[in-house]
Amino acid sequence: MLAFSPLIYRDLFHASDVGTMKVNEIANLADVSPDTVRFYNREGLLRPRKDPRNGYNLYNSEDLWRLRFVRVANKLGFNLREVKVILSHGTEGGLAGSDLKELFTDRLCRLDQELKELKRLRDDMKTTVQVWRQMPDGAPNGHSVQEFSRAPTSVYAYIFGLKISERAFILGRPI
Repeated sequence: MLAFSPLIYRDLFHASDVGTMKVNEIANLADVSPDTVRFYNREGLLRPRKDPRNGYNLYNSEDLWRLRFVRVANKLGFNLREVKVILSHGTEGGLAGSDLKELFTDRLCRLDQELKELKRLRDDMKTTVQVWRQMPDGAPNGHSVQEFSRAPTSVYAYIFGLKISERAFILGRPI
């Protein structure tokens, strides 16, 4: 069975040898903030070397590739812990098929749950808009907005859920 390795996708993300880069330079090339670069560095996802003259972190094309890979994996919904697993196994020859299957199956289950929640949110919003259309002038009042915000799948709950998801990615915990 073939093993998955992020290394097989290197050509998609790999810049030709760009030399060494400081934080702002690699951040610009990867279209992220310098704070994002620093965060992934603290988490051990990047491997800069220190400039002996001034102690600055210097990044290379491998770090740029890793940074781009982490961003794509994040967009696919993988949390930090999962990305670390993929990258660590990727440098050791690949993630075994059964491990990869489990990782993707877990992500698919989380995605299905998120889709259910989004559908409930959409349905709540549609119902609320229909109620508002029946009001004088078709405008919501304070009471109707408060009622909507009390719904378990309200916009507020959804926004709060996004913050939980973001924290889950940062902390490396499943959603």
